[in-house]
Amino acid sequence: MEKFADVLDMAQAHTEREIELRVSAIQRHANSGFGRESCILCGEPIPESRRRHVPNAQRCASCQEALERDQTPIRRSAA
Repeated sequence: MEKFADVLDMAQAHTEREIELRVSAIQRHANSGFGRESCILCGEPIPESRRRHVPNAQRCASCQEALERDQTPIRRSAA
């Protein structure tokens, strides 16, 4: 019976963590306005016009085009 309780505790902790992560993601999205401000691949700013037209944009136009052409986008160092 004790083993069952441990499994339930682990499941509950996992569920609570998942909820925290989802709430955090929703809050980040709500506070960010039009999508991400910088590309997840190169770190360069995503122009506001792109963010407005593609609200869920994760990449700048250059990296997105490279990805769609099946090329590896160039990662720039984060400064």
